[in-house]
Amino acid sequence: MRMRIAGRQVLIEGVFQPATLTIEDGMIVAISDSVESGPDVVDAGHRWVIPGLIELHTDNHEKYFEPRPGVNWPHMNALITHDAQLATSGITTVFDAIAIGYGFGEASAVRERIAAESIQTLLDVRQQNIFRVDHHVHLRCECSCEGTDTYFQRWAGVDGVNLVSLMDHAPGQRQFASIEKYREYNQKKYGYSDAEFEVIMADHAAAAEQFSGPNREAIAALCTTHGIALASHDDATVDHVNESIALGCSLAEFPTTMEAGEASHAAGLHVMMGAPNVIRGGSHSGNVAAKDFAAKGWLDVLSSDYYPTALLPAAVKLTESDMGLSLAEAVATVTSNPAKAARLNDRGELAEGYRGDVVLAEIDQHGARVSETYVAGRRVF
Repeated sequence: MRMRIAGRQVLIEGVFQPATLTIEDGMIVAISDSVESGPDVVDAGHRWVIPGLIELHTDNHEKYFEPRPGVNWPHMNALITHDAQLATSGITTVFDAIAIGYGFGEASAVRERIAAESIQTLLDVRQQNIFRVDHHVHLRCECSCEGTDTYFQRWAGVDGVNLVSLMDHAPGQRQFASIEKYREYNQKKYGYSDAEFEVIMADHAAAAEQFSGPNREAIAALCTTHGIALASHDDATVDHVNESIALGCSLAEFPTTMEAGEASHAAGLHVMMGAPNVIRGGSHSGNVAAKDFAAKGWLDVLSSDYYPTALLPAAVKLTESDMGLSLAEAVATVTSNPAKAARLNDRGELAEGYRGDVVLAEIDQHGARVSETYVAGRRVF
């Protein structure tokens, strides 16, 4: 299969310029510096032509598994719906983030059920041409729980499990340095009474003290053995960052303080922040604002997290004067930089020998939006 995409604003080697991409059998095989025409040419006109977006961390699928409390939707149908939304958002490669190791309170059953049912479903169908976009699994390992390392062992080295993050959501540190924020988040989300929550909070803190360190070391060792990209999560101090580096992390997910962001950047980690944080102007958990990292030059990767359609608009918002990125630099936070962080060497750029993952986008007074999405040269939106 052969097709071409031509436009006046095509992102080639960090510069928007006139060009025509030729895609054969899913790969970019040639790039010319002229705007060509013909029956096999998609005319982008003045739209921006950029690589397909790469999403490293989204739990968007969870809302389709349980669209209302107590409503358990068939997982294959839920994943197809999730996949369709990704395509309309310009996301051509996704790491579906699935949490393992949640063991506190009845609410943990939701994520445990999602993990049990969805990991294998994703792995079974990811290469069967059912999905529009390229799916991978990002296992979010809650290290503060007993047995997380053992549960992870069954997935280490399995094709499609290509990213792991080391989490610790125990109260009093990292994302929840504020006990009140920990209480507010969990009680609002899960409806615990004060008495129930006090027990859960105490159990969680005790388990983190006992299991977090050993779990981190065991899971990181398995990732090293199997060549799985490893991410830290919610680092808040220089000590946290140093520990993440020692464990072999290449990606710093959502540092919660300026101190941790600066240390992660200085160490060469790819610093990732949330696109919703950029759009909203701050963190919903009360932690550091992504715009402050961007203004310092410390922001490398954006993740849509829970809102896929935020990814491209958030990248474009990084070009505002208080953050100061060029459009090409901003696009890199959702294309080439996440590709490097996840060790994907065949995508993230419009270049010969790379996958034909291409997005046509419009940017005007109505904002940034995707008008066409191509995955390996096949139009999926």
